[in-house]
Amino acid sequence: MYRVARELGVAPEAILDCGSNGFAQAEDLTRDLVASVPYPFEHYPDPDSTALRQRLALDEGVSPDQLLVGNGSSELIWLALRVLRPTRVTLLGPTFSEYVRACDAHGIPWRVLHSAPADALETPPAASAPPPGDARRELAVLCSPGNPCAIAAPDLPALVAALARQGYGTVLVDLTYRDFLWGTPEYVGHHWQTLTTACTFGTTVLGLHSFTKFFHCTGIRLGYLAGPGALLAGLHAARPPWMVSPYAEAMGQRFLDARPAYRDRLPTLRIDRATLLRAARATGLFDPGAMLEGASFLTCRLHPRLLAQGVTSGSVRAQLLRHHVLVRACDNIPGMPTGYLRMQARPAQEGERLAEALRQVARSLDA
Repeated sequence: MYRVARELGVAPEAILDCGSNGFAQAEDLTRDLVASVPYPFEHYPDPDSTALRQRLALDEGVSPDQLLVGNGSSELIWLALRVLRPTRVTLLGPTFSEYVRACDAHGIPWRVLHSAPADALETPPAASAPPPGDARRELAVLCSPGNPCAIAAPDLPALVAALARQGYGTVLVDLTYRDFLWGTPEYVGHHWQTLTTACTFGTTVLGLHSFTKFFHCTGIRLGYLAGPGALLAGLHAARPPWMVSPYAEAMGQRFLDARPAYRDRLPTLRIDRATLLRAARATGLFDPGAMLEGASFLTCRLHPRLLAQGVTSGSVRAQLLRHHVLVRACDNIPGMPTGYLRMQARPAQEGERLAEALRQVARSLDA
C-alpha cells in the first residue's frame, strides 16, 4: 500500500485498499481497541509471550506449551521451514505466495500438487498421489478456508488424515481464515486439536493462525502456531528474541476478549460480499462461471472475450489504480490459473466505490 501510494503520488488514505482480505466491516471495532491500549514502551517484550499463550490455550483447549506466538504468520512460516528443513514442500494450491518465497529463500524444493483449472477452484485440493522419495521428511501445506481459491474443506480432518496416510511427515494447515467460518458446520473441524486427533499415522500436524484478517489489524504483526510442545520449543530456541512486541501481545488479548463483537459483524460482511458479487457480475468484466466468494473477498476470472483480446489481470489492476482502487492480480500466485482478480468485500459505501471503478474500467475496455 505505501509503495503504491508513493508511485501514485498520493497519501495512503486516498487509496481504497481492496487488495488485502481484512474484516473491513469491523474496522471501527479495531480502531476503538487500538485507541484504548497505551503503547507499552518501557520494557523489553516477554520473549515467551506467556500471558497471550495462556489465554490462547484456554480458547483452543490445549496447553500453553503447544502454542508458539509469532510476529505474524509469515514469521512462523519462515521459521518452520528453516528449522524443519523438509526435503520438499508440497503445496495444495493455489495458496499464499509466502510459502514459495520462504522455500526459495531456504533452498527447499517445492511443488504445487493441485494446479487447478479454473472450475476446480471451488473444489478442495486433491491429494491422491503418494510423494516419491523420503516422504517422512516432506512437508505438505494446505490452507482452509482458502486464499485465493474461495473454498473451505467440508471435512478438513479427513483431508489431513489422507495426507498422513500418504506418508507426509508433517502437515501444516493454514487456518488464517478460520474465524470467518463461525456459525457454519465447517468451523468445528477447523481446529488443530481435532486435526491432530484425526492423524494416527505418526504425522505431525501444525496449525497456523493469524490475527491479521479477522481482527482487521494488518499493521499489528501477530500470529501463532499450534503443535507438539517439543517441536515448538525447538522452533522457539532457533528464533531471535523479542519477536512479538508488548503492544501486539496486549492487543491479542484484547482482540480475543472482543471476538463476540467481531462475530456479530459476520452477517454484514456476507451481505456486502453478495452485493459486490452482483455488482461485479453486472459489469461484464468477469466470467459468470468463475466468480467465487471467499471468506472476506471475491476471486473472479476475467471474461473469456477480454482474455482473448489480451487483457490481463495486471492491466485491469493498473486501470483500477487510476481510480485509486487497489485489488490483487493473482497471476503470480502458485498454482493459480491466469486472469483472476481478488477483491476484498468492503462496507457498503466503499463497496460501491469499488463497483463504480469496475464499471468505469469495463466501459473503457468496451470503448
